[in-house]
Amino acid sequence: MKTYSKNCRNRVLWGLLVVAMLLPLSGKAQDVTSSSPTTEHQYNDDIHTFIIKRLKQTCQQREKQMNKRIQQMLINLPNAEKLYDETFVRITTDVVEDTTEDGKPEINYVYNINYTCHHFEGTEDDYPSAVYAWNSSNSCRAICNLTKTMVDQELSDIFAPGKKTTITITSTTDAAEIAHIDYKGEYGDFRYMPAVFNDEQVRISVDKKDGITTNAQLAYVRAQSVHEFLKTSVNSLKNTDNEYLFVTRCFDMTGPHYRRSSMRIVVHGAFDAAAKNMEAALLNDEYVDFNIPSIEENINSKTYALIIADEEYTAPLPNCDFASNDGDVLHQYFVHTLGIPTRHVKVMHNAGRQQIKDEGIHWLKDIIKAQNGDVHIIIYYAGHGVSNSKFQPALMPSGVDVSKIRAFKSKNGVLPSDITLKGGDAEKLLAQCISIDTLCNWFKKTTCLSYTFIIDASCNGVQRSGKEFFNIERETKRYRAPRVRDDIVIFMSADGDKTSYSFIDQHHGFFTYYILKELKYTRGEVTFQELFNNVTKNQAYESSLQGKLQEPSMIIGGTLGENWGQRTFINN
Repeated sequence: MKTYSKNCRNRVLWGLLVVAMLLPLSGKAQDVTSSSPTTEHQYNDDIHTFIIKRLKQTCQQREKQMNKRIQQMLINLPNAEKLYDETFVRITTDVVEDTTEDGKPEINYVYNINYTCHHFEGTEDDYPSAVYAWNSSNSCRAICNLTKTMVDQELSDIFAPGKKTTITITSTTDAAEIAHIDYKGEYGDFRYMPAVFNDEQVRISVDKKDGITTNAQLAYVRAQSVHEFLKTSVNSLKNTDNEYLFVTRCFDMTGPHYRRSSMRIVVHGAFDAAAKNMEAALLNDEYVDFNIPSIEENINSKTYALIIADEEYTAPLPNCDFASNDGDVLHQYFVHTLGIPTRHVKVMHNAGRQQIKDEGIHWLKDIIKAQNGDVHIIIYYAGHGVSNSKFQPALMPSGVDVSKIRAFKSKNGVLPSDITLKGGDAEKLLAQCISIDTLCNWFKKTTCLSYTFIIDASCNGVQRSGKEFFNIERETKRYRAPRVRDDIVIFMSADGDKTSYSFIDQHHGFFTYYILKELKYTRGEVTFQELFNNVTKNQAYESSLQGKLQEPSMIIGGTLGENWGQRTFINN
């Protein structure tokens, strides 16, 4: 975890708070990362670390979505406002622990937006010389309008009414000498206003009468221009308690790339309430990511597993929420709770169809051949899914080439909610996917002790978030489960015509969360039948409470009959 200047003091304050709440937990089982008996202090420290890690995961998830959206928004700007090809705008966010003025701990949200340009000759994205208005610079106009969209739409829950914010606006000038620049007074007159200029605390005065005569004044008025935009145009900031700071700088060189603006916004105490809710959930042992049980290492030496976690997709396709975390945590359970040797588990993030086949499937087939089939194989997939015109389900890996699909062309960075792929568009998409039939056929001439597939994907045209995705024109009206050969058992998060959702509070797909929960409470000593029954019951209950009823399904090899139910994940 990143260390900050006030970290020691924060940890003491957090420790006092958490100890008071968690004294009854001193006898809990230790985390798999611990090598000695867990003390109360260590356990509380682990809880604090877990909370901050989880909050950072949330921020990273949102950051990815925001940057994907802004890139699409920039592409779709009017020609007069388009940025140069080598200009790149990026949002970065973070969770930072700090203390209030009266010494209480707080967990803050930090939002930064700036841009870089790798080629400067002839560009016009920066401020023209001797100009200060925010909309006179393509880049400044872009980061202002993008911030308005992100704060008012993507981050409205964080910028809640009454929240305290600290907004730092940084503006710069080049070294060109200034004789006199007319100042229209549109942002008011300033007399001995505090600011930072070239890393020193200064007082700056600017008024309409005398105009702008120094680079310090020019940079300051540029910052005030951005301030005026935020104050008047960003709706969420009209209801928050805002403190503005102005940082200005004059570079030693001349050129447009030294005339820029950027901003940093800190929302104080943005995650204080969320942290308290997480503490309560930890008291009830509701997080499968925490306190993962461990059995004897390498005890499950005949089992090999391929984990495919496809979270990131090419815009305008949305990401698949929490798929990466699904794969990472399942990996820990495979190694620590099921005792599968580390080298027997391969994790692939954001893999495309060909990569999955070349680096994943071939890896497993080589192992099966080398071991003369004396192995158990597990394949797990988390990501988007799709089904063809006959409702046959398929995995939709990352890296889909959206340029081949005309219906995916988007004007505002997001897919329309009413897309139905037909004819060539449907064929071009499905050719980049992996149907369940294809997955099984990849092992057609390869036999082993058992194959188990676990699929957490929504295949009915709805995303994990519950938002509409897209559909494929159907030839049939009914979903029929695929038929698979005798040695294969497939756990499906839902039937191909039903939605598989994400469990937002837990940062997992519903299906994956409840599988992990069963593995945690049983320490892996559970039959497939018991696992499926318990996951079905618990998942259906919780998902229905959230208005997202989801029921898993099974696809069982033709002649396995009831024998599938006695299989287990631990095979000595």
